[in-house]
Amino acid sequence: MPEPYLDSTMGLVSPFAGVHNLDLSPEAFSDVSGSRQLWGLPTPSDGPFASSISDTDLPIIRVYRNEEDITNAYYIYIHPYLPLLPAAISPQYEDQSSFIQAPGESNTTELKKTDLPYWPESSLSLALSALLVLIPPSHDQAPTKGSTFAARRAYAQLFAQSALSKIEQEIDDLGPPSSVNLFVSTDRGNISLHPDVPIQLDPILALVTLAVYEYVQRGNVSRMRARINQAVTTAMDISLHTLGVSSSESPEAHRRAWWMTMFIAYLSSNLHLAPPVIAANDSRITTPFPQFGVHLEPFDLLMKAQTTLFASHQMAQKIEKSSHASRPPNIGDEISSLDALTVSLMTESDRCLRTTFGSDYEEQIAENLWRIGRINIYTARIRLHRFRAFMDIPLFLDKYCDLTSINSHGLSSTPSPAWVTERETSFPFTEEESSNICLKACLVVSTMFRNLPYPSQPGLGPFERRPAYKTPHTIPYFACSAMQSCYTLLMLLHKVRACLATDRLGTCYHLLNKPEPATEASDAERLAEELRRGVECLGASLKSDIIFEGVGGMGHEIESAYLAAFPECHEI
Repeated sequence: MPEPYLDSTMGLVSPFAGVHNLDLSPEAFSDVSGSRQLWGLPTPSDGPFASSISDTDLPIIRVYRNEEDITNAYYIYIHPYLPLLPAAISPQYEDQSSFIQAPGESNTTELKKTDLPYWPESSLSLALSALLVLIPPSHDQAPTKGSTFAARRAYAQLFAQSALSKIEQEIDDLGPPSSVNLFVSTDRGNISLHPDVPIQLDPILALVTLAVYEYVQRGNVSRMRARINQAVTTAMDISLHTLGVSSSESPEAHRRAWWMTMFIAYLSSNLHLAPPVIAANDSRITTPFPQFGVHLEPFDLLMKAQTTLFASHQMAQKIEKSSHASRPPNIGDEISSLDALTVSLMTESDRCLRTTFGSDYEEQIAENLWRIGRINIYTARIRLHRFRAFMDIPLFLDKYCDLTSINSHGLSSTPSPAWVTERETSFPFTEEESSNICLKACLVVSTMFRNLPYPSQPGLGPFERRPAYKTPHTIPYFACSAMQSCYTLLMLLHKVRACLATDRLGTCYHLLNKPEPATEASDAERLAEELRRGVECLGASLKSDIIFEGVGGMGHEIESAYLAAFPECHEI
């Protein structure tokens, strides 16, 4: 018997969302079934600000007038999620962005740096500007208008391409790697964004920033990998990975430069499903982790989370793609061992729940990194068990991260009984056990996304957590974790609703908390509501990040799936 609700959920999700590569031709995403879409995002015809601005109005974009204001904006919008620089020396002040009217959509190919009131001096300030220009000005009444997206996209690419050229120049200016002294500043006629950061680190940090830009904005995972691999090799060429343990041998700026490079390298590996240039536990690495001045320093856990997530991806691939003949005979033991490691890291990550972080800005950054670490660890366990729980049944039409799509497999594609049995016998957990593990993990992930801070400015209090449609919630480089959890929540919601509709609640007892026949229906309804709230948390977070076109469609997709499941609602 077909289970209810699945068809409606499948039929209403958008085929235009997910990670989209802006370097492909726009014709690849032409209208389908009359839908008007721009890279997976609503066009002015259906956006909330459609009636407030005419199509003839020129778009406006965010700009800055000096290096100090760029640096200040970095600490407001980027530093909470990408702490590339040490703690700020000067007090933060309210964002001092200006705005300019950009040319119409048809003229965005003719942009010049002379059109801007100020042109950044270093590769790092150029790369940061590529991200900052994507944030709509606070008074932009049509931030999702098609021409506004086009203008932000064009200026961001102008900054990014200029940053690449500047990186090459700066690396050439450093001379042979063997002659580079990381502890002596080299005067190139400009100054660093931070007095403790030698300009020798600028091209490395710029490459890390561009790697994130290529993913969250351009949706180009291959180019992201090229940028971060260049950052890793450049850092290793100047021995940034072999610094000593004392603060004099490895200043905080150098520590952050190396380990943020490694952090994004593992992010790239998890997206590209290929190992990094150098493993985090390589014996050649002696540079200590960054320090945030808190009792629970986050970076050790953060890197363990990334490496464990990568191990889960590798294990899942081994389970899903290998034949019985090629599968290692001890794969069940390997799965159990990896699961035990993940559980131990979950316990370690939960320590932050019993710790009070101070109001100091860097302490808040440390707490945020703990949240991101917990997201990655719990996602690693979801990834390990997701296949056993749901057999990778496709839910979304488009391809997301490593989730199977309906478009690539077809609506009628289901695994053969022999194929399923072959994998069931090698997995040391039952379907019920893995489903319950996924349930608990994805609810933690949704809670962590809800607790992620919005950008904070002086006067608003530390990390003001209020929705802001025009301001992104995060730098969404971990959006795939939200999609993994959203897939899990929706699949479980479908199962619980089907059990309720067919009066077979006994088949979902493993998901309920101490169920009894007298209360099983209300227990199932309570779980369905909990699953709903989880999807809402994830959708609200990603929806506020739709300005990043590479991953922004994910928020739109989650909302579409949510509205399909709850047609009485109008939005998340």
